[in-house]
Amino acid sequence: MKKRWSTAVAAVVVLLSTSFTTQAFAASTFKDIVNVENKLKIEVLQEKGIIRGVTDTEFQPEDSLTAAQGISLIVRTTQISLAAFTFEKAPTADGFYTKVKNDAWFAEDFIIAHYNGLDIPADIDPQAPLTKEQFIHYLVQAIELTGQYPTVKMFIPILDEKDITVEYQGTIQRALLYKIVALDDEGNFDPQHIVNRAEAASILYDALSFIEAHKDNTVMEPESNS
Repeated sequence: MKKRWSTAVAAVVVLLSTSFTTQAFAASTFKDIVNVENKLKIEVLQEKGIIRGVTDTEFQPEDSLTAAQGISLIVRTTQISLAAFTFEKAPTADGFYTKVKNDAWFAEDFIIAHYNGLDIPADIDPQAPLTKEQFIHYLVQAIELTGQYPTVKMFIPILDEKDITVEYQGTIQRALLYKIVALDDEGNFDPQHIVNRAEAASILYDALSFIEAHKDNTVMEPESNS
C-alpha cells in the first residue's frame, strides 16, 4: 500500500460553512429531546448530518452510546477519511477488528479510524457501550488529525485521576485544555461513566466548535511560565 493524497477513496464530508452562533437550522424531527438540556446542540448536529436518530422521530438521548455509534460520530464530526491513501484492493474491517463485520453499517468508519491511527483495540466490541475516557481518547486523537492546535503547557489536577487508564491520561488532559469536556464541581472526570447519546452530542458539538474556531489560525505554542 502506498500513502499519498488521492481522491480514489470517497471521504466522509460534512459541510462547515458558518459559525454555530449565527447558523439557522431546521426544526428537529426528534420528538424525544424537548426536555433535554443539550437540545439545541443535538439539533445543530442533526442539521449538519452528523447525528442521526434511532428512528426518524426518536433520538433516544438517554441510551448508552455504543462503540459503533461513537466511532462513526467521531469520523463524521472530524471528517477524517481515506483520502490520503490508495489501495491495491479495498481494505476490510475484519482485517483489523475481530468483532467488526465487513457488511456492518459502521465498518467503513472503523476502517477510516484504523488507517488514521486511532488507538482502537482490535477486539473492540462495536455493540458495547463506551466509557467517557474511551470516547474522549478516540475523539481527541481524531481532532488532532485535523490541524495543529494551541495548547498551554500546564497540568490540570483531576481528583479521580487514579481511576483513569494510564494510556488515556494525555488525551484527557488535552481535552480539558481544549475545553471540549470539563471536570465536575468536585474536580472529578468520572472516566468509567457510560456516555449516553445526549452527552456524546454535547461533547461533539464542542469539539466541532473548537475545530472551527481554530481552523484558520496560525498556531504558535505558548511558552509556560516557570
